[in-house]
Amino acid sequence: MILAAIALASQATGSFAPPIDRPITVRIETERTQDGTTRRFTGQRTLRFAATDTGYRVAVTLDAADPAEAESDPAGLLRAGFARLAGRTITLSLAPDGTVTAIADSDTVWRALTDGIAAMAPSGTGADARQRAAQVRAIAAALAAQPEPARRSALATLVAPLIAPHLVVEAASPGPPRTVQLPATSPFGRAELTGLRTVRQRDAMVELSLSATGAVGVSGSAGEVRATVAIERLQRVDPATGLVIVSRERIESVSADGRQRSERVTITRLEL
Repeated sequence: MILAAIALASQATGSFAPPIDRPITVRIETERTQDGTTRRFTGQRTLRFAATDTGYRVAVTLDAADPAEAESDPAGLLRAGFARLAGRTITLSLAPDGTVTAIADSDTVWRALTDGIAAMAPSGTGADARQRAAQVRAIAAALAAQPEPARRSALATLVAPLIAPHLVVEAASPGPPRTVQLPATSPFGRAELTGLRTVRQRDAMVELSLSATGAVGVSGSAGEVRATVAIERLQRVDPATGLVIVSRERIESVSADGRQRSERVTITRLEL
């Protein structure tokens, strides 16, 4: 344990050191349960890092994925939109600490992404299909109009959640759990949840755990619907590279009367 702590302390500079010119496979598995029905989706992308004079460059190839579920919020549709870019390689420039600084040909990539989201609009003639189509097209149009910083932030999610050298620094001087605010989206609406965040060393890895619970309410044709939303998030970071080797996120929503329940579990793994 002492030797592991010394090894971890040696990483206290929080340097980001990804494998260079080697393919890294990222596998994403999502399981969503709603109204008693469970659906599963898988996706895969390949990363290849290269060193540059100003940091790093990473080529992200979006491999084939299951047809993603088109969710009702912009973040959900964005995730589904990435699944429609299978076969495309997107190149991002990174600072030495792994922060995304630029995206090659970002206008073209963003246009392909938003066009793909717009194409998810249902073509049915029923009232529900027309309403859903209008909603999807409105979200696609709003995303298309986003300014460059917002586009870069969204496209950066292809790699940003996988890079966490700062957690290695934090784990070298661990402290008690601290209170945090976490945004959450559920079928019942959005909420700002209060929870606990802990960073620690465990089994020669750095581990981040987050948990939060809160209430959310949304008004609809059936009146006010209230629910409880809970988030659990776990990340394990390799201190030698600063990469998140595995992450698991679980979001559960339960209506106040217990009749409606939704759960989404997403697991992401890196194969170095």
